[in-house]
Amino acid sequence: MRLPVPDTNLNRPRWESPIIMTDIHVNLSGKVALLTGAGSGIGRGLALAMAQAGASVAVLDIAGDAAARVAAEITALGRPAVAHCVDVTDAAAIQAAVDATIAALGHIDFVFANAGVLGPADFLEISPLDWDGVLDVNVKGVAHTCRAVAAHLMERRAGRILITASYNGVRAGAHVIPYRVSKAAAIMYTRCLAMVMAPYQVTVNAICPGVTLTPMQLAYAETTAAERGITPAEYLAERAARIPMQHFTEIEDLAGLALFLVSDRARLITGQAIAPDGGVMTSS
Repeated sequence: MRLPVPDTNLNRPRWESPIIMTDIHVNLSGKVALLTGAGSGIGRGLALAMAQAGASVAVLDIAGDAAARVAAEITALGRPAVAHCVDVTDAAAIQAAVDATIAALGHIDFVFANAGVLGPADFLEISPLDWDGVLDVNVKGVAHTCRAVAAHLMERRAGRILITASYNGVRAGAHVIPYRVSKAAAIMYTRCLAMVMAPYQVTVNAICPGVTLTPMQLAYAETTAAERGITPAEYLAERAARIPMQHFTEIEDLAGLALFLVSDRARLITGQAIAPDGGVMTSS
């Protein structure tokens, strides 16, 4: 029997859409979400999903203009939003943004430590500064973000923390090694922080996206394809073929999971690293 041609959804990324379609129905009215790296890509998509579910949103990004644009998209949806230009490697700046968010929106319920960088792909090109840059954002930046809001959530004895990790945090590979190491650290940090926050009824989980066609991922595809002398479309087709379900992760997949994890239905799920990745994390 001849199998049907897989749907690799190569032409379906909808990162610029103002509406994130998901069939997860969660009412977040009265809730406040704070997201780092929310000026584009996954962070922007999750910020819009939270707003569409009824939450007020604090948009944090190192690119202040991008943060302001996403905040404007959220207010256009009829939800309150604030924007902060923040470098997550600056613990004091993160704390100031958290404090300003609480002052403006009243409190914080959900924290998304999402900001991240990829770093060099080739092992011989990785410098000490590259290691510092990736670990400072992907590990220390996550820790700074969670630490800045932890006492507030503890005092309220409620809340959700979501950390953007990656399937690369559990799978070895010859490329983007600092990134893989940083995401492995983020997963361990998730588990440790979950133990700290559990007595306060605050859950902490990591979302591990599969190959997701964010601007960062598309830029990586273009660079890698050029080095190999093929087109970006050919490179992406190869990557899709290596996914067991042969389907890239989309923002709807991530938004649906995030909405579930911040809901009351997920009140006992904590310390987990969950991968909507089409089976990549389970493959060899």
